[in-house]
Amino acid sequence: MKIHLKPKTGGRKDREYQARRADILRAAEKLFGERGFQRATMSDLAGLSEFSVGTIYNFFKSKEEIYYTLILEKFDLFQRQLNKEVKQCPAGRPQIRALIEAALIFFQENQGFFRIFLQERSTLESVVGAAAREELRKKYLAYIDFVAQVMARAIKKRDLQDLHPREFAYSLVGMLNSFIFHWTLYPQGNELISKVPFIYDLFLNGVAQREEDPHAV
Repeated sequence: MKIHLKPKTGGRKDREYQARRADILRAAEKLFGERGFQRATMSDLAGLSEFSVGTIYNFFKSKEEIYYTLILEKFDLFQRQLNKEVKQCPAGRPQIRALIEAALIFFQENQGFFRIFLQERSTLESVVGAAAREELRKKYLAYIDFVAQVMARAIKKRDLQDLHPREFAYSLVGMLNSFIFHWTLYPQGNELISKVPFIYDLFLNGVAQREEDPHAV
C-alpha cells in the first residue's frame, strides 16, 4: 500500500486539501480513542468528520493508513516538544532531566493513542508497507540523534564521562522505552511522570550501592 506521507502544499486547492486532511485525522484520533481501533469503521469516521466515506478514501486508503499517518505526525509533535523543553534549559544535567520529563509527559498525555499502536503494531506494519515503516525508522533515528546531541553537550560540560554520546543516547532511550511501554500497556494507577526522578538518578548514577565516604563527618 502506498501511504500519503507528504501531500502537496502551496496554492489554494492544496491548502484546502491539507485542511480537510487535518480534519479527518483529528476526527480519526478521537474515534480510535473512543471506540478502539478494531471496532472503529470508515463509516464511523465519516459520521464524526462530516465527510463522506468516498471523500475520506480520496485521502487515505484504509483506517490502518490513517492510524499510521497519525503515528508519524505524533512523532513529529513529540520531537517538537522535546526540542522546546530541552532548549529552555542549560546544557548538561538540566537538559537531560528536561528530556526525560518531556518524554514521559508526552506519552502520559497520549496513553490511549499509543496503547492502540503497541497492541496493533504488527497488523498496522503489514498493511501500510515498507515506505511508511522506513519513514518511521528515520524519525526514530532523528530522535536518537537529538538525544545524542544532548549527551554530547553534557560531556562537554563534564556532567557525563567522556564516552560516545550515541551510546549514552541508546541507553537513555532504552530506559525510557521500557518504562513507557510497560506503563502504557499495564497502567497501575500511578502517573508516568512520577518516574522522572528514578529514571534520572538511575541513568546518571546506576544501581550499585553507593559507598560511604570514610572521611565524611
